[in-house]
Amino acid sequence: MSAPSLQQKPEALPVNFEGIPASLKARPHWVLWQWAEREDGKWTKPPIQVNGRYAKPNDPATWTTFDQVRAAYEGGGFDGIGIMMRDGACGIDLDSVLSPDGDLEPWAQEIVDQYPGTYIERSPSGDGLHIIANGKLPRSGKAGPDNRLEFYDERSPRYFTVTGQSFGAAEEITDQQDAIDWLSGRYPKESKADQKAPQQTDAGATNFLHDLTILANAAQAGNGERFRKLYEDGDVSDYPGESEGDLALANMLAYATQDAATLDRLFRGSGLFRAKWDEPHTAGGQTYGQMTIAKALTSDNAMKRREVSASSSRKFVRAADLMAATYTVDWLIDGVMEKGTSCILFGASGSGKSFVAIDWACCIATGTDWHGHEVEPGAVFYIAGEGQKGFGRRLTAWQQKNGVSLETAPINVWPYPIPLSKPDHVKKLADDIAQAVSDSEPPRMIVIDTLARNIGDADENSNGDMGCLMNLLDDHLRLPFNATVVIVHHSGNGDRDRLRGASGLTGAVDYEYRVDRKGDARSLVCKKNKEGEEGEDRHWICPRISGHRLTLELMIPSCA
Repeated sequence: MSAPSLQQKPEALPVNFEGIPASLKARPHWVLWQWAEREDGKWTKPPIQVNGRYAKPNDPATWTTFDQVRAAYEGGGFDGIGIMMRDGACGIDLDSVLSPDGDLEPWAQEIVDQYPGTYIERSPSGDGLHIIANGKLPRSGKAGPDNRLEFYDERSPRYFTVTGQSFGAAEEITDQQDAIDWLSGRYPKESKADQKAPQQTDAGATNFLHDLTILANAAQAGNGERFRKLYEDGDVSDYPGESEGDLALANMLAYATQDAATLDRLFRGSGLFRAKWDEPHTAGGQTYGQMTIAKALTSDNAMKRREVSASSSRKFVRAADLMAATYTVDWLIDGVMEKGTSCILFGASGSGKSFVAIDWACCIATGTDWHGHEVEPGAVFYIAGEGQKGFGRRLTAWQQKNGVSLETAPINVWPYPIPLSKPDHVKKLADDIAQAVSDSEPPRMIVIDTLARNIGDADENSNGDMGCLMNLLDDHLRLPFNATVVIVHHSGNGDRDRLRGASGLTGAVDYEYRVDRKGDARSLVCKKNKEGEEGEDRHWICPRISGHRLTLELMIPSCA
């Protein structure tokens, strides 16, 4: 039993129901709220249903009508009301901007002056303001001085409190897109604290039907009763403590989704969500919620889901849908290779094949055109099974030659061999990549350098072994991440024109490039390209500069 609180519950402005705009009253998106004290002694306002249970931002079944929340509020036991921002409505919260005399801080006055024709009210504390309008926000989250400016719309995992205590003459919400655009330009970025929080990296509007499907399936599963107890009631009595209950719920959700943002959004709608979720718990600033999600995504539940997802999600596709989906080529490097494909890059020892792979990787990670070919930027994961000591020098040489910094580039290097013929090791690699990626930097390329150093005890001369390897790479890396997998390999011992080992590798990949060397001169020859010209050569030289080998500024196409 917890000790009784020594903190007095804050006061809140009473709700003036007559002052609330009629257009808001007509919406069925209403909730109530009650003051709740956090473990650190601070007070929050969790959303509550009229039946006293927690309301959920991702479950419309827990919202209700204006008349019902009014009746419940007037019946006592609740501290206020609020609304979920839906159907084009958005809210702008200006926190602690009014002095006791009613004077606005200058930055807040500047904002209010941009919204003369829409409804503005005082917040429950009495010293903040709420602007409610129709329009499309560029994002949700916080900004402004000390993060006291916050944007709410349907992407926000929170609701918007409503008091009816109007501030200004406007009595209705109106379209304010011009003012919204001005405000987003005036305060364009989130704070660093917000960028660390999972809920502020939302890349798009919440897919409520998708979320509801996940929750419904979880509630009907074999452990559905335990799930409902945790999710709906916030009851952790079956577990040693709150943290164990949090992880148990996150593990259950991880079976349904391996997307960290979706898992975070779903947890925020649960009865277990509390302020601790967003509190930093590591020296590096990782929050408690981020730590819990990371553990859940490496749990047995998540791994079991990945094992069956590749086969269970596959189905027949109508020809018309397939043609529509492939009408245009989605290039990773324009004219060189598509996104989500497989590529073999081979050549003799010392030919420069790793230089090409590193060049591709650095261009994609930095968004730099690859010698005149546009790239789709994103994260790169490089498995350096050999040449680890020289790898950093090669990156330094690329940076020096191109004049592009790699300090913040999303290039992730694994400087050890991985036996990728073993399913458990491929799954572990997929888990590590899943934990490292973000919405803003999705994985675009995964490089395996070289095949011989990363196949464990598999036989590169066996079509069967190589077929199994390609299936593992497809099922756990290429398809789930829609990433291009590049395999660096050696050329044949007797025939430098073909790759070494099983001939089935050529048939299993979408692209095949050969690197040739004559002295300092190098050439890159396209042997297989599903969507472009085969046989195209690119030539360059590779002189030593400051002890490093690096390509020149341009790879000059062959005229032959």
